[in-house]
Amino acid sequence: MDYSSSHPFTHSSNFVDLLNSQQELPLHDPFSSQSQIPLFSSQCTEASTYNDDSPADRKERKAWTPTDDVILISGWLNTSKDPVVGNEQKSGTFWWRIAEYIASSPKAAGKERREPVTCKARWQKINDLVCKFCGSYEAATRERASGMNENDVLKLAHQIFFNDYKKKFTLEHAWKELRNDQKWCEVSANKVGGSVKRRRREDGLQAPVPAADENNNVEGDQGGNWPPGVKAAKNKGKKKVDDGKALSEFQSMCKLHEKDMALKERIQRMQLLDSLVAKSMKEPLEDYEKELKKRLSLEMQGRQKKRAYIERDREAGHTRLWNDYFSEAATYPANIFRRRFRMNKPLFMKIVDRFSNEIRFFRQKKDAIGRPGLSGLQKCTAAIRLLAYGTGADAVDEYLRLGESTARSCLEHFVEGIIHLFGDEYLRRPTPEDLQRLLYVGEDRGFPGMIGSIDCMHWEWKNCPTAWKGQFTRGAGKPTIVLEAVASYDLWIWHAFFGSPGTLNDINILDRSPVFDDIIKGKAPQVHYSVNGRDYHLAYYLTDGIYPNWATFIKSIPLPQGSKATLFAKRQEGTRKDVERAFGVLQARFAIVKNPALFWDKDKIGKIMRACIILHNMIVEDEREGLTQYDLSDFQHGEGHGSSQVDHDYSTDMHSNIADMLTARKKVRDTQVHKQLQADLVEHIWQKFGDEEDDN
Repeated sequence: MDYSSSHPFTHSSNFVDLLNSQQELPLHDPFSSQSQIPLFSSQCTEASTYNDDSPADRKERKAWTPTDDVILISGWLNTSKDPVVGNEQKSGTFWWRIAEYIASSPKAAGKERREPVTCKARWQKINDLVCKFCGSYEAATRERASGMNENDVLKLAHQIFFNDYKKKFTLEHAWKELRNDQKWCEVSANKVGGSVKRRRREDGLQAPVPAADENNNVEGDQGGNWPPGVKAAKNKGKKKVDDGKALSEFQSMCKLHEKDMALKERIQRMQLLDSLVAKSMKEPLEDYEKELKKRLSLEMQGRQKKRAYIERDREAGHTRLWNDYFSEAATYPANIFRRRFRMNKPLFMKIVDRFSNEIRFFRQKKDAIGRPGLSGLQKCTAAIRLLAYGTGADAVDEYLRLGESTARSCLEHFVEGIIHLFGDEYLRRPTPEDLQRLLYVGEDRGFPGMIGSIDCMHWEWKNCPTAWKGQFTRGAGKPTIVLEAVASYDLWIWHAFFGSPGTLNDINILDRSPVFDDIIKGKAPQVHYSVNGRDYHLAYYLTDGIYPNWATFIKSIPLPQGSKATLFAKRQEGTRKDVERAFGVLQARFAIVKNPALFWDKDKIGKIMRACIILHNMIVEDEREGLTQYDLSDFQHGEGHGSSQVDHDYSTDMHSNIADMLTARKKVRDTQVHKQLQADLVEHIWQKFGDEEDDN
């Protein structure tokens, strides 16, 4: 072939000749079925003079079908997991092998051959989108609600993918092929094994199995336990043990990664919730979408608020309480009010008024929207009910509309307020007027100089810490806390010493008690009385047989011999029951000190006991005039006909030194005075009440 004569651009003619030579060639009309391809086109007809030396024909771009994608995925898996050359080949060689695999597949028979570059580009797109969709499917799996099947989860995953990347996922067939492979699946029990081996059978190929797999029966489709590659085997021997610093850095990085993942997951859930809310405004949601929206809403609320809010209608609770007990036409009369509140209504209203005016907790306040809160009447009633009935903190919820924690808070603030506002008045030392009244009543009962009786009471501690149970547990086998008290004829408790462990007896508690501190320090008023013609200057308490023989204690006679001793023992044991009656009334009024203590904190238990004693004394004072059996008008200051008198000229403000304190302590513990006083009391009681015994 004469190339120079056949190619028009080789002639040495001018530009006009060149144009004329081109006009001789027929032009291609793209709209005519009989037109031919133009000269400057990349393709020529069979009659073109450029047929032999034209560039290689350019292939028409062919779309990838789902079948082509499956063959590509199978080729990539079989080629990349080759344990012999999978890690030791170049990128061009790797994709050339994949292209060969696709060309040899029976499913690609009759189709045009794919180039390695095209396979690589398509695989990069599949890998990127499938990895993203795997994350969306994992998020949808975590959000799976009850009643959702696999199709619902898959539909939810498509929605999450669209919300995250603003486009639809169209490679679901590729994801189904890759989802169970080691790279794209989670470490879970529902991994489908044998996917690679199954694809090999579907493609009709028998990929070579490594010798190690044949000998050791280790297959890649059983858990993904592939033999290590060459580089992995070399690096295994070069690895060194990380030091503590590297380990701590790795742990800190893991924690940061976990926080980032948690934040990302929260953002995804918020976006999903926003999309569901927006969708619900346009069209009705499906059942699973409604359930998912409800779960997401509760979860978002739960991150900010740990417990659910209950609308108790506290205004209705206050109205009901007022109409039942405090209105002019109250539902329940005064006797039922006293039985349920343990006191008369005027005394209770006095406490409520003091609390509302002086303690901020019991003032009725308004919330941010102007709604009134719990009234002081509700809070005080809740505390009184818990003290009176000794029930759980949630027992007042239905009637007063207070939650458990609020009722417990009301109780704690109530006992603190009682101690702070009324403790100095109703748990005080006896004043000279009080002593004169007590001495008068004691002499009238046959015991001149007697101002009360002393004893101890145990309160069971149910929730005692395990470390303290041995210290607070005695013969009954249950831990208890001891109360030492002094009570008078009217059940007024003058002295209360609470907190000693239950393993101590009355003598051990007496050694710790401050009951005689005022006498030893010279701060107690001086008294004078005479018994059987002898003068004495120390008042005394009636006790049981365990107390020591001190000048301030008068005990009974264990085995009385004769009429005089028998009468004395009878009168002493009957009068000494004042403190026992006081304990019984205290427990009957406030069942919380009768039932086992439910608090863990010993200080809170002590405040409850102290507040109950103060309330008990307030009730005694309020009801004393209607219950007393003695005419108290005869012992007013400057009057009276008894021998027991209080020295009003004695000053209790004098400073005492160690010598005076030791002298006073010796007088209190004088056993000789105890014996002489007991003998004189035996004669005095026989002279006063002996005739009554003879008549009986």
